[in-house]
Amino acid sequence: MSLVHLANACSHLQNASLARLGLTSLPRTNQLHTLLLQMQKFGYVNNVTIGGPAPPPPSGIAPVLSTNPAARGDVSSHVAPRAINTSQPPAPGEAESRDGDGVTQANISSRRLWIGLKYRNQTPVLEKMQLVSKPTRRVWMGVPQLEGLVRGEQQGYVRGLRAVGGGDVC
Repeated sequence: MSLVHLANACSHLQNASLARLGLTSLPRTNQLHTLLLQMQKFGYVNNVTIGGPAPPPPSGIAPVLSTNPAARGDVSSHVAPRAINTSQPPAPGEAESRDGDGVTQANISSRRLWIGLKYRNQTPVLEKMQLVSKPTRRVWMGVPQLEGLVRGEQQGYVRGLRAVGGGDVC
């Protein structure tokens, strides 16, 4: 993916969270899908769903319930919890088959990543997101280095995050 597409994704997610949108979409690419799944794993976004040009049905975007037993007890009278496994990206064809239409030559270019944005106390978790890598100085990091950044460790010349939602992510 070129830096232009990645910079566009960063600014789109920042603008969508500042506009208080609950759901937004980006074009589907493998690199962006992996990045968003890591952001979901570390608590920056609620969910990532592969879909078409129209938003996925609400049943495809399941709520994430707290692991706190007291909180689950309060919610259990209103909502039935269900297990969600988001630790691994979906297998090829798995996410596409949930849409009902599947992936074909005709619709492959219209596939989108639908992202549920996260808010805490009426403020977006993802307040600032900017591209660290520049055309003259590219920064390449794997998942272990990104995990270190999220924990607040400096990786090269890139400062670590001080709090969830406070710093550079991609």
